[in-house]
Amino acid sequence: MSSDVVVTWPVYDVSGPTTGALLAEAGLTVRLHPRTSNRTPAQLAEILGDAVGVIASTDPFDASVFEACPNLRVIARTGVGVDSIDIAAATEAGVVVATTPGANEEAVADHALAMILALQRKLVENDAAIREGRWDRAGALTPSDLYGATVGLVGSGVIGRAVIRRLLAFGTTVIVYDPYLSVAPEGTELVDLPTLLARSDVVSVHAPLTEGTKGLLDAEAFASMKPGSAVVNVSRGGIVDEVALAESIRSGHLGGAGIDTFAREPIGDSPLLDLPTVIMSPHIAGLSHRSIEAMTEQATQAVLDVVAGRLPAYPKNPEALGNLVD
Repeated sequence: MSSDVVVTWPVYDVSGPTTGALLAEAGLTVRLHPRTSNRTPAQLAEILGDAVGVIASTDPFDASVFEACPNLRVIARTGVGVDSIDIAAATEAGVVVATTPGANEEAVADHALAMILALQRKLVENDAAIREGRWDRAGALTPSDLYGATVGLVGSGVIGRAVIRRLLAFGTTVIVYDPYLSVAPEGTELVDLPTLLARSDVVSVHAPLTEGTKGLLDAEAFASMKPGSAVVNVSRGGIVDEVALAESIRSGHLGGAGIDTFAREPIGDSPLLDLPTVIMSPHIAGLSHRSIEAMTEQATQAVLDVVAGRLPAYPKNPEALGNLVD
């Protein structure tokens, strides 16, 4: 049986004492295949081959991958999103899927707040204006306050609540749409989605990508938002209809957007690229020096646990270990 562990997470420390060195001590061999572009399931399966484990970025694990890689026992996802993994197919194949919760929520919350502040204060546009030789102090690029503004959160899990803590410290009015909540997070108001869209100066997305949230913010949703308002998405691409978002900003209805996660990554020829009021980052909201270290260590330990026949700390499908043992 192969002892290979494939790492598609781009910043893995092969020699680190709490990462690659631990795998080596366990008799496992690391093969690095960092995900720097889009891959098909067939391409992923070819990379994995007979690997026993994967420390994975946002690679596409579907049933065909598990069928082609019967030796695979564990996918340790660096992060918490598993929308690119067919959990049911993994369970049936006896592949344990583990995530790394608690490692990056503060980084994501910081990034969301940074984007909200940059949009309200028009930092990107003013920076561009100065570089073009303009000095526009009280014209079209006059900023807005975050103090007293209304920010609507779509979803309020661990990350959403970290964003709420930050926003309340700025004197912001925070409203929340979350169909799984019956009581509003402290300091906020729980509302339905139409109300949130109509009242918010900024709508910030903090929900997982599911069948229920796919395309949730579409052309109709944008049309119902306040003129000049903005959208921030540090959650998952696919929740926001990027084509409709670009059209709404280009028409002048929406004022801008901050987007860290996209339906297609890398984004290729996105309609958002030529819009000066759109701030984009390459799915890095959850990344910081601290969070990278924590996620990498947790993912490494998950691989070690499953290979040793133990359940990892944060399994998405604990029953898969039983399928594996059987």
